[in-house]
Amino acid sequence: MLGDLVKDFGEKRAEYARRSKTYDEETIEIPLRSTREADGWSVQRENKNSLRMRRPKRFDEVLENRFWNILYRFGYSELNKGRNFRVVVGKGEEATEKQVDVFAKDDETVVIAECKACKLPTKRSLLKDLNEFAGLMKPMADAIRKHYGEAYKPKIIWCFVTDNIRWSKEDLKRAADHNIKVIQGLELIYFEEFSKKLGPAARYQFHAEYLEDQKVPALAGRKVPAVKTKLGGKTAYLFSALAKDILRIAFVNHRDLRDPSGAPSYQRIVKPTRLKEIGAFLDAGKFFPNTILLNFHRKPLFEQKAKDEISSVAFGNLILPDRYKSCWVIDGQHRLYGTTYTTEEYATPLFFIGFDSVTASEEANIFVEINSKQATVPPTLLSALEGEVKWDSEVPKERLAAIASRAVDLLNTRGGGPLEGKVVSPGITAGTAQPLNVRSIQDRINQSGLIGTINPRSGDIVHGPCWDGTSEATLQRLVALLELHFEEVRLANPERWEAGKPGLLCTNFGVGSHIRLVSELIGYASKKLGFEPQAAEIHDLYNAIKPHIEPVLTFIQTATDAEFEDKFKVIFGSSGFHHYFFGIVDLVIESAPDFAPEGYCDFKRLTSGEVTDLADRQVKWIQKVVPAFLLDRLRSIYGEEYFDQGVPKEIQKACQAKRIDDEAGEKLPVEAYLDWIQLQKIAVQKDVRDAVKDALSIRLDDESGGKHFYSGWFDTVNRIRRIVAHPSGRSYKDDDLKVLSSVVEHLVNTLPTNYVEGEFEPPLS
Repeated sequence: MLGDLVKDFGEKRAEYARRSKTYDEETIEIPLRSTREADGWSVQRENKNSLRMRRPKRFDEVLENRFWNILYRFGYSELNKGRNFRVVVGKGEEATEKQVDVFAKDDETVVIAECKACKLPTKRSLLKDLNEFAGLMKPMADAIRKHYGEAYKPKIIWCFVTDNIRWSKEDLKRAADHNIKVIQGLELIYFEEFSKKLGPAARYQFHAEYLEDQKVPALAGRKVPAVKTKLGGKTAYLFSALAKDILRIAFVNHRDLRDPSGAPSYQRIVKPTRLKEIGAFLDAGKFFPNTILLNFHRKPLFEQKAKDEISSVAFGNLILPDRYKSCWVIDGQHRLYGTTYTTEEYATPLFFIGFDSVTASEEANIFVEINSKQATVPPTLLSALEGEVKWDSEVPKERLAAIASRAVDLLNTRGGGPLEGKVVSPGITAGTAQPLNVRSIQDRINQSGLIGTINPRSGDIVHGPCWDGTSEATLQRLVALLELHFEEVRLANPERWEAGKPGLLCTNFGVGSHIRLVSELIGYASKKLGFEPQAAEIHDLYNAIKPHIEPVLTFIQTATDAEFEDKFKVIFGSSGFHHYFFGIVDLVIESAPDFAPEGYCDFKRLTSGEVTDLADRQVKWIQKVVPAFLLDRLRSIYGEEYFDQGVPKEIQKACQAKRIDDEAGEKLPVEAYLDWIQLQKIAVQKDVRDAVKDALSIRLDDESGGKHFYSGWFDTVNRIRRIVAHPSGRSYKDDDLKVLSSVVEHLVNTLPTNYVEGEFEPPLS
């Protein structure tokens, strides 16, 4: 009933290797070269009597392979072989074959996926495809049961996996009506990243997401000993259970998945090195005395056996929910998933505290309260959470920040929008398709005043053009305005827009500058035309400023890559926003000569001396903040003996030698004698690098991918800092300024907040 399947390890590994390549290869005779090149092949290697040629695979095949590889890493025991996999449906003479793009099977589930892709983001109706797929679901399910036998009763996950296809609301509803799971770009990126980091254990998260509320037969009636009590006024259970039981029903609400039903989502993605360390820790017979924090989204049953009347604590058995995605992990995901990295199935019970159905917002608040003081939580994640945990804040500044944060979420996740999938989530490795940073865009929205500003005297909100009475109404108005503008920008040059950072259009500088442009033009046009922005409908508001935007759109559409780079390639700091924005203003004044936003005239008078001064301050800031952060991390790892235990012996000796040369009254703590390049040697040590990797592993543009830790920037900064120390006859090159910009921006976005405030305030402009 089914086509060719790969089952054993060797077959699956070979198929995975073939599908992991983004190109086809073949060896041909030399006379066939021109024919192959006309078909898109290029020479990879010239042999004596032949040529080795390569051609990129089509985008539709690449998509199929990406999803197949995810399921392979999930550990599915059987997968389809090749692209011509067939399922025989029907009986007798009426039997026909149905081609299936991706098929996977394990002991409990089967995945059947239809994959659809376009080269560039395109609106496309999938109604016919959905109806055809839905009509074959029952016949294919019957074929699977017939092939594997009636005793095999799997949960079947029916998927439509798409890339660069803009789904309509009608198609999404039709898919939901047929129980067809839609996996688009963001979900695909998430599960790719998660499968690489977690391996087969990631399948639990996949099942939780796409089998929600379906029964887990293996957990029917599963009881565990428990204590029922109250924590913070909430019913909670303290219990002990096997990790494998909780994993079956667990779900981790990662920011990176952006499941609408899970809002607010708050967890960072897991770190594989930490999971392996936990697995080795448990294999050594050690244990965790602290509890993992859960929230039951499906109310558990409790069989009370006894009760202490004084404390109101009850004792008995907790009957675990037997449904997928019924138990959400608030804190402790690494400890839970780390059990899957033990050499044998981990059979020692773990301890849990499970809340009885607190709200998702309360979950996020608990997570933030636990982790806000821990340096391991990226500040980008805490920044992104502002829209969730501060939504109802009575503090005006926090309320504006919350609206801006949610706006970034909506722009990034709303189907069909120009910014859909463009913002990289905390914990996900940014690629070409995700050129934007959540913190950067959130800041630009706040600074634009589109929502409002804070009156410095009263502290109240001064309403901006998008203010509409309530936070929710203001949010929808803001998102509608930005989507209108950025759709115009995207349509002006789709290829440049989709190119991400290399295109210099859909970038933090570009999007941030356009957000300010919209705000500045609304202020300009409303004064010229005499209307109140808040009273205008969004389309009318945008139409009032669009004539002044036309020169910008024309330039985006017609400029050559060289012309566009010459105008919009910026090379340093946050003042890069000023450079980019005022470059746009240069175009706008063609239709509005009196348009002069604050700072424009000063910018035109910017001298090279000011650029040099900014670069000098950036170098000095980097030299101050990096050692402070690194030494604090050493203290957290080794305690007060951090210098003796965490610094290589030869560096210790060098520092002590310098200290001995100082006069008695001038001696500093020994760590003050560390040289810049010695910091690099400390950071790359095996026992240190994972603790500092998020902040101090910085990949420069000319470095190839695949390294565990990027430390080359230390050498580059070391070279650049000599310009500050010995300015005579030296000057900054454009590449130097670009490196400083990149390093400062990375550190600002990854270091904990206390390292980029106060005495460590970064020189961004």
